[in-house]
Amino acid sequence: MPTFETLLLVTVAAAIMNALPGPSQLYVVTRTIALGRGAGFASASGLASGAVVHVVLASTGLTALMAATPALFDVVRWIGVAYLIWLGIATWREKDDANPSEVGKPVARRSAWHLFRQGFIIEVLNPKTALFFLAFLPQFVSPASPAPGLEMPILGLLVPLTALPVDLAIAFGASAALSRLGGNPFVARLRRWLAGSVLVGLGLFVLVEDGR
Repeated sequence: MPTFETLLLVTVAAAIMNALPGPSQLYVVTRTIALGRGAGFASASGLASGAVVHVVLASTGLTALMAATPALFDVVRWIGVAYLIWLGIATWREKDDANPSEVGKPVARRSAWHLFRQGFIIEVLNPKTALFFLAFLPQFVSPASPAPGLEMPILGLLVPLTALPVDLAIAFGASAALSRLGGNPFVARLRRWLAGSVLVGLGLFVLVEDGR
């Protein structure tokens, strides 16, 4: 088991990193802008669950194996990029079901699961998350540890556990701000256009940034 000092150090480091603005926070905001607070909560939960998958992959050595196969990472990256762009286009075409005056209301169970699944898929298909855990976790595992394979998942789970409250706070803050805009149809269309544009932009950013 990791020492208390190690657990505290990883928790603080993960909290600082998760508090910095990044693509995951931007994604949660776009889902909240387009579909309301419940959508932001479901999306944040999906992202955190996807990060758990990367923790397992890094802990079992599968991420290192994938990293040694650049072609495989490129395939994952392209699928992730295509999925983000597809979500952006789909957002442009969505109806204005999420009125800003109703932004605090929970989404339907089916919609919540759909949004959770979208966030989960996006995070699983994010090669940057995979490489992050591959580089981050081994730094805190002692070579003399009797069970390093157990320490890595325990420490790795601290990252999504600290990310989820941050993303949920962002969703709550975005919904609170949107609730003040009222139900103007123009504002609703603007929200949808902005959210879709950000998703497409995130896809293009991943494509360009990872392609360097």
